[in-house]
This record gives sequence, C-alpha cells and structure tokens, in this order.
Amino acid sequence: MTTENIYKSLVELYNKGITEKEPKIIREFLNDNTHIALKDNPRFYLEILQHRAAAYALFGELSEAGKEYAKGYSSCSTSGKWVYGLNWSLQYLAEYSLNRGKAKLREVLSEALPVLEQAEKDLVFDQYREFYQLTLSNVKAFILMSLGEKEKALAIYKDAKFTPVPVNAYNDKEALQLLFAHYTKGLAVAIEYKDTQLLKNLLKVISLDDALLNSDQTFFKVFYETLVSAFDMRAEFITEFNAMFKIKDSLKTVAPSFSKFLSLIGDQDLDKLDVFFKDFK
Repeated sequence: MTTENIYKSLVELYNKGITEKEPKIIREFLNDNTHIALKDNPRFYLEILQHRAAAYALFGELSEAGKEYAKGYSSCSTSGKWVYGLNWSLQYLAEYSLNRGKAKLREVLSEALPVLEQAEKDLVFDQYREFYQLTLSNVKAFILMSLGEKEKALAIYKDAKFTPVPVNAYNDKEALQLLFAHYTKGLAVAIEYKDTQLLKNLLKVISLDDALLNSDQTFFKVFYETLVSAFDMRAEFITEFNAMFKIKDSLKTVAPSFSKFLSLIGDQDLDKLDVFFKDFK
C-alpha cells in the first residue's frame, strides 16, 4: 500500500468515527499503527498525528494527545514549528471542557507551558512576528492565570508590543487568524485581574477607531464597542469568545471575575457590566 493510500485510509477511518460519534471506530483508528509508515511524508504524517491527538482528547487522554504532537515536532518546517507548537499547547485546554477538577486542570495545563516556550523560540521573522508573539503571550498568560500564577501571567506582557493591527491585515481574512482566534485569552487575563492598562493595551491592538479609545465614554462602553466592531470584522474572534462562554462555569474556580463577566455578557446586563468595569484599576 502506498503512503498516500495509507493516509487516505486513516483519514477515512478517523472521519467515520467522528461523523458517526462511534468510540469503537475512533479506538480502531488509534490502534492502527500504519501511520508510522508516513514518517517520510511530513504533510501526511503531521496531519494524522494531529488527528490522533484530537482522538485521544475526545477520550480525555490529554497527555497521550500531547505525546502524538511531540512525535511530529521535528518533522515540521522551520516556519511551521511555532504554529504546530501552539496547536500542541491548545490541546491541553480541552481540560476546561472535561471539568475534572482544579487539581487535574493544574496537572494538565502545566504540560502546555514548556511547549509554548519552545514555540516562542521557533517564531519566524517576518512582518507579523510581533503579532505572533502576542498570540503566544495571550495563550501563555491565560494558562498561567488558570494555574493561579498572577504575577507570572502579568509579567508575560512586560515587554509586549501592542501595535495596532494594520488596516490591510484586518481586512485580509487570511491574515493574523491565530491572533484573533486566541485574543479572548488575553482579554480574559486583563478582565480577571481588573487591569485597566493591560486591557487598554490589548484593545489598542484590535481597535479600528482611535477616537473611540480616547473618548469620554465609560470604560465598559469603550471596551464593548471595540469588541463588537472586532466581532463584525473577524469571525474567528467571536468564535473563540463564544467558546469561552460555553466553559464559563468551569472557569469559576480559576477565573471567577472573568466567569462573572461572561455571565453578565450572556444576560446582556449592560448596566451591571458598567458597574463591574468601574472596579478596574
């Protein structure tokens, strides 16, 4: 059987298990070791490893998911390593949805930190490097916040550049997708710690209206209007925000203020949100 046929067979088996929501088929996919023959074809190999990681995650086996990612890191292209590392680290965040308690959350999320540190070392040098760095910073700070490491979480932003996204990149739906797809994580950190300056800096990056940022409106209204505008422009941003809303109850133990914020947003209680933001320092 050719490598392409092995690849197609595995993808078909994986998709069948996911589509039919059949654990036995997904286990069959995981027990199939023919993927080893794909090592000499990085494109096929990396995709199958990520499918395997996703399959393990469905069973709550997040450490096993991480091991699948680890197998493929050396096969990544130089420019693709940091993205692969980011996706690897995000696999551990499935623990929020599994909701197996604070101790388990700490155990699982701790595995993500060294992965993110390596991804930072592998960042590419191009015109968007600082936005890639901010993406990793937002994810890392969110994880540190969840681990109860407030000082470390905030220190992540000490040397961060909060450059506004250029209009041409904002309008290009293919550009900076990862930045917007994980931006809520950074906002969560600022909201949890009620850090006015950090939140203003983060808003500056995604705002298209300098007049709004400098207006006399209440802090919440500036935040809310900036958010709504960004939602309209970038679908991946609102997708993650909605995903956060779904795990708001799981976040109560590690990020009570952010969880409360999500509940108020869900209720569209703008008056209480206005009061909530007045506590920011």
